[in-house]
Order: sequence, then C-alpha cells, then structure tokens
Amino acid sequence: MAPLNNSQNKNGLTGWGKAPAAIATCSLALMLGCPNSGSGYRELGKKDDVTNTNPVKHHVHGPHDGHVVELGKLHGEVTVGKDRVITVYLLDEALKNAVPVEKATAIIVALIGAEKVEIPLTASPLETETDGKTSRYVANADQVPEAVKSIEDLKGELVLVVDGEKTVGSLTHDDAHDHDHDHDHDHDDKPAKK
Repeated sequence: MAPLNNSQNKNGLTGWGKAPAAIATCSLALMLGCPNSGSGYRELGKKDDVTNTNPVKHHVHGPHDGHVVELGKLHGEVTVGKDRVITVYLLDEALKNAVPVEKATAIIVALIGAEKVEIPLTASPLETETDGKTSRYVANADQVPEAVKSIEDLKGELVLVVDGEKTVGSLTHDDAHDHDHDHDHDHDDKPAKK
C-alpha cells in the first residue's frame, strides 16, 4: 500500500472528501432543530418587547432638601428657593448636623451657557451660632443670574475657603451624581442640628 500524502485520509479521500459529510450533518441538525424537552425555552411575545428607558436620576438630598456637594471632610448642601435665593449649609459626614466654621469664605462659580459667573455667598449664622462661626452662607436673588430659577439650573463649582484652605465641590446634575454614604435624611425645613 502506498503511503498517504498530506491531503488524503486512510480511505484515500482528499481533504475535500470530508466536506460533503460535514455539510450533510450540519444541514440535518438545522432541519430537525432542537427538541423541546421542557428545558425552559419559550416563544417571545409582546410582553417581551420592552423599550429601554433612561435611568432614574438620583441626587442625594440633605436635611433642607438641597443637593449635596462633597467638600473634603465637610459636605455642602445647596438649595435654591422659589425666590431664587441660594443657600449653602455646611454639614457633617452623616448629613445630620451643622458644622459651623470661622474665617471662611464661600462662592459659587456657576456655569451659565459657556460663561463662568461668580456668585458670592455671605455668612449668615443660624440662630444658635453666636460665637463668630457659621454653617450657613447665602446669596440673595439680585446676585443670582436670571438663568438660575431652580437647583437644576445651577451647575459649576462650590468653592469654600476655611482658614486659608481651599476646597472645591462640583455642582452637577447628571446620572453619575451619586453619594457613597448610606444616610437617613429628614426632609423638613428645620435647620440642621448643631
């Protein structure tokens, strides 16, 4: 018997000789299909036709129902009232207690269209803050650009400088805005506890 060359198998068929058998086997499997053995397969129907929706936007809210901004060890809660007054409350990690500071300044650098507008915030101590420290900063409506009607219109940065140390927090309202802390929040108009 002659030795086999690389293109022949032991039956003397060339490599192409195997193709019809493989094609026939695959065709038979396609024609017969998979048996329905109760393995959980089902026909798709109208109830399976779903439309993708945008994810729910999630903002962390503080005790004054404002949006929370990370400021290093502190948190800033930013609110915009119906009268367009912007108020920033400095809070602790738990978003429960006011954190009064001294020798501090605060501004919002708002992004209005493509323009950056500085909104100065004035120290406005809570009634219980009488020692020269404050946890609340306010910008009156006449200092707020007309384009800012609600908190959703306020984008940019909150800049807090305490005793010469500057901290910047981002004011954004997108889907990525989230907060890593697990907080219980009371949504009332009471000032945060000192």
